[in-house]
Amino acid sequence: MNVVDGVDTIGRLMTKFWVRTAIGLLVALPLLGLAFLRTDLGETADALGEAEYSLIAPAMALLALAFWLQAVRWRFLMKPLSDVPASRLFPVLLIGHLGNALLPLRGGEILRALVLKRREGVSRMATLGTLAVERALDGLALVGLLVISMAFVQTNDGLWGLVIAGAVIFGGATAALFVVAFRPERSAEIAEIFISRAPRRWRNSLRTWLESFVTGTHVLRTLGGVGAVLMTTAGFWAIVVLVYLIVGEAFHLHEGIGTYVLVTAAANLSVSVPSSQGGVGPFEFFVRQTLVFAGVATPVATAYAVALHAVLLIPMISLGLVSLWIVGLSFAQITHPADADAVEEGERQARSAASVLRPLGTSASRRMPEEPEGANKS
Repeated sequence: MNVVDGVDTIGRLMTKFWVRTAIGLLVALPLLGLAFLRTDLGETADALGEAEYSLIAPAMALLALAFWLQAVRWRFLMKPLSDVPASRLFPVLLIGHLGNALLPLRGGEILRALVLKRREGVSRMATLGTLAVERALDGLALVGLLVISMAFVQTNDGLWGLVIAGAVIFGGATAALFVVAFRPERSAEIAEIFISRAPRRWRNSLRTWLESFVTGTHVLRTLGGVGAVLMTTAGFWAIVVLVYLIVGEAFHLHEGIGTYVLVTAAANLSVSVPSSQGGVGPFEFFVRQTLVFAGVATPVATAYAVALHAVLLIPMISLGLVSLWIVGLSFAQITHPADADAVEEGERQARSAASVLRPLGTSASRRMPEEPEGANKS
């Protein structure tokens, strides 16, 4: 099945596009209001006008390099599933960023899995398994950045609370992924408790998806694989901090590296929870508040937050649109539903492809009982 054959399935996931958009706006608008609350808009405009925009192009170029590192990391995560080169993963990753920038509730993550399925034939749930590892690694990296920033900036109880909460959430998620990777049989037994309570018609599909998801965590089984993804994760976030610093220099902030580390961590933790399109609202609010906490004037902090988000979103959108063209999709095809019959046919083909996936290298699949034929008729 080629890229275009299953486009209708993508459209099906976007059938509630406007509902999701409304939810995103409910998050974005209040936080945007708070971001501009008690801000002198005239002084904010002055700060935007006085910025050195010659520094913006290098910042965007560095961001593209950071995206490439993400593709390299994804390649390491994907290797146990399919040895897809980073050059072929790169446009798929950029399409995912485009989806996150334009679709609410981080719709780009699902889009990534769907496009990779169409392009490389990799199970969607296995891909989502690799994305779960990505999110956990990024969350731990952001908590690490918070800890590093404490060596440079004044701390308070709120910051310590954020560090502890982040460590518990992302540390727990990472630990769970390692358990799934190293103890697939036990994980399958636990999952079976919940699967057995699902409607009968879903159970076999859930078991197949579970096996694919477990396969997506296989990179965590090798020391070399863990080392590779940790190094690329560290490299990615180091470049992102540098981008934040360069944009700060464009606005003459002249803050220390610790401030930018803190801003990077706070901003990205704020958008790690699915919310509005591109994180608009939460991003501006937390960037501004963090800089004000560091002593930056409110109008300048607001101008920096708005400009920084534009520096991040413009490459995401432009590179993502180019990548759509590369893989043979249009923006309309990923945001509009198709007719129900075509959707059902796309789903049927996807299930047929999933049924011939190579089984896990464990006895997990044998331990999960299949539903007897005709069970749905009872």
